[in-house]
Amino acid sequence: MSFAKAGILAGDGPVRPEDLKAVQQAGIEAVKLRAWVNPITDLNAYRDAGIHTFLVQILSPRPGVAPTSPEDFVIECAPVVAEFLKAGVTDFEIHGEPNTRERGYGVSWDSPAAFSDWFIAVAHGLRAEFGPPLRVGFPGLAPEGPLPPGVTPAVSDEPFLEACGEALAAADFVCCHVYWTSRDQMEDYHGALRFLRAYMERAEVRHKPLVISEFANVDPETSPEEKGDQYAEFCFLCSQYDRLAAAYGFLLRSPDPAYASLRWIRVDGTLTPIPERVGRRKRMPHPARLRLAWPTASRAYTQAFGDRQQVYYEASFDPDHNVHWLHGGHEGVDLEAAEGSPVRACLGGRVSHGPPGTAYGNYVRVTSQVSGVGRVTMFYAHLREIAVPNGAEVAKGAVLGLAGATGFATGPHLHLGMKIEGVRLRPTSHYLNARPYLDPVRGSPREPYTRTYVLLPPGADSRWAQAVVEATWDERRFTVGGSADDAGIGDLPARYVIAVNPAEWGGDLQAFYEAHYPGLALLPLEAPTPEALAQALAALPPMPAPPSPPPPGAGLPREQYARTYVLLPPGADSRWARAVVEATWDAHRFTVGGSADDAGIGDLDFRRVIAVNPGMWGDDLGSFFASYYPGVIYVPVEAETPEELAQQLEWFGS
Repeated sequence: MSFAKAGILAGDGPVRPEDLKAVQQAGIEAVKLRAWVNPITDLNAYRDAGIHTFLVQILSPRPGVAPTSPEDFVIECAPVVAEFLKAGVTDFEIHGEPNTRERGYGVSWDSPAAFSDWFIAVAHGLRAEFGPPLRVGFPGLAPEGPLPPGVTPAVSDEPFLEACGEALAAADFVCCHVYWTSRDQMEDYHGALRFLRAYMERAEVRHKPLVISEFANVDPETSPEEKGDQYAEFCFLCSQYDRLAAAYGFLLRSPDPAYASLRWIRVDGTLTPIPERVGRRKRMPHPARLRLAWPTASRAYTQAFGDRQQVYYEASFDPDHNVHWLHGGHEGVDLEAAEGSPVRACLGGRVSHGPPGTAYGNYVRVTSQVSGVGRVTMFYAHLREIAVPNGAEVAKGAVLGLAGATGFATGPHLHLGMKIEGVRLRPTSHYLNARPYLDPVRGSPREPYTRTYVLLPPGADSRWAQAVVEATWDERRFTVGGSADDAGIGDLPARYVIAVNPAEWGGDLQAFYEAHYPGLALLPLEAPTPEALAQALAALPPMPAPPSPPPPGAGLPREQYARTYVLLPPGADSRWARAVVEATWDAHRFTVGGSADDAGIGDLDFRRVIAVNPGMWGDDLGSFFASYYPGVIYVPVEAETPEELAQQLEWFGS
C-alpha cells in the first residue's frame, strides 16, 4: 500500500509564488484543482515543486441553476477533461455536494436515486469518450454536523449514500468531506472519524479507493496554529488506512471573507501558521527502511487496519475510566493462520509476555531497535501457546508460538500490531498499520531481471535517440531514455547504464550514481555524432558480469519525478521504436522500451505506461500492471502502423 497523501485544494486562478511557498512549507503531496478555475498550466508549476498527484473536480454551476442532463454535462466538460488527460491527470471528481440545492438538488435531480442515475450516465459518457486511463470519482457530499459557511444539505449524507449504491459501485473511487470544530471532535468516533464506517465500510466502497476531497476545522474561533496542528495529526491518521488515497485540506486561499478562518494564505499573500504546522507532521518510515518478515505460513490478510469501527469502539469501553480507547477501528492487521501453525518473529528483538485476561488472549511483544526508524514493538496476539520465555532474545523468523483463537477471537488467526516509540496516535491507542512493511515496496520488480538503459545527455535531440534505436533495438532491445534518475531506479540485481557523453551532465555522473543509486554499473560512451554513437553501440561487447548485489533500497528514487514509458510489444521492430522517438523525444523525452516490468518498476507517484498494441502480449496487460505494479497509469494505444502510432503519440503531453 501507499500512504494517503496530504493534499490541499488550490486557490482560484493561476498558481502564485505564495501558493508554491505554502505547499512546500507544508510538505504537500497532492493538489486538488477545479476545472475552469485552475488553468492546466498550473500542473507544471506544482510538478516543479515536487507534486505529482492531482485530483480535478469537474464542478459546473449549471446543475444548480437550470436542469442539466448528463449528456449536456458531458458535452460541457469534455474539452477540459481532454486537456487534463493529455497532461497526465487521470482522476476526476464529478461535480460536488449534490445533496445541496446550490449544486443541483431539486433542480437537476429531485432525489438521491435520481442523482445516482445522473452520475452513472455521466460516468458512462466520459468513459465512452475517453476510455482508460480516465477515472471517475463519486463526489463528496455535505455531511451532517459542522459545515463550512454557506453549505446546507437538503438531504443528509448517509440516506443520500443509501440511495446511491449503484453510483458508488460504478465509480472508480469515492470522495467524501470531513469537517470538525475541535481536536476532540476530530479524534472522535461520533465526529470526524464517522467517515470510516459511513464510507469505507460501505459494501459498494469496500474495495475502492476513498479520497477525502475536503477536510477542515470550520470553527472560526480556533487559532490557525491549533488548526495547523490538528491538520498535521489528521493527515498522519489518514496515512494508516489502506484504501485512503489522499486527504485534501480546505483551502489554500480565497478572497471570500466568509472563508477567512479557513484559508492557509491571507488575502495579502502572507502565509498563516497553518502550512508550517502541517509541515511538522509525523511521517511513517519509508517501507524500504523497515522490512517485516511475514509471520505466518499463509500469506493472506483476513482483516484490515481500521475495519469494523463500531465493533472495536464498543469493545474498547473502559468502565473504570469511562472511555472508549479505540475510535479509529481495528488497531492492527489480521493474518490467516491455521490452528497450531507456527507464528514467527517479523523482526529480531527482546520478547515480553502480555498479561493474562485481555482481549488479546495469549500474546507476546517483540521489541527491536531498527536503524533509521527507532524502537519498534510488534504484538502477536490470540496465540494458542507461547514458545519462547519472557525476556528471551530472538532472531527474525524465530518461532514465537502457535496460532490460535484465545481472547476475543471468532476463529484462529494472528492479530499483528505495531508501535514505534515516540509516534502517538490516540484514536488507535497508538497502534500503527504494519501492512506497508509486510507488502512489497511500491514499484518493486515482480522478479529479478537485468536492465540496460542507454542514457542520453541533456541537449541530445531525436537524432541521437534514433541512432540508439537503429543500433540496439532489434538485437538487444535496450531501454532508451534521458533521465539519470530513471536509469538508476529499481531494486534490481543488475542495472547497467550506458551513459552517452556523460560530461554533458555538468557534474560527475559516477559520483551521482554512487551517492543516489549505488550498485549499478556505469559504462561511459563518448561519441561526437549520432552516427558515431550508432557505430559504437553496434560494436559493444556483451555486458560485463554484474557488480556485487546493491544494498537494500538502492533503487529508490532520490526524489519524486514523473515518468512516462512507451512500452512496445513483442515483435515490434525498430520501425516502431523510431516512430516513438520521432513523435515524443524532442517534445517530451519519454522513455522507450520493450519490458513490461521495466515500465512498472520504481517507487514513483506518477508512472504512466503507454502500452502500444497491448493484445500482442498475449495476456491482459492491464491486469498484469494492476497485480504486480499497482498505481501505474495504464494507457492502451492501438495502431496498425508505425506512422499511425506516431500520430497518436503526438496527442500526449508530458
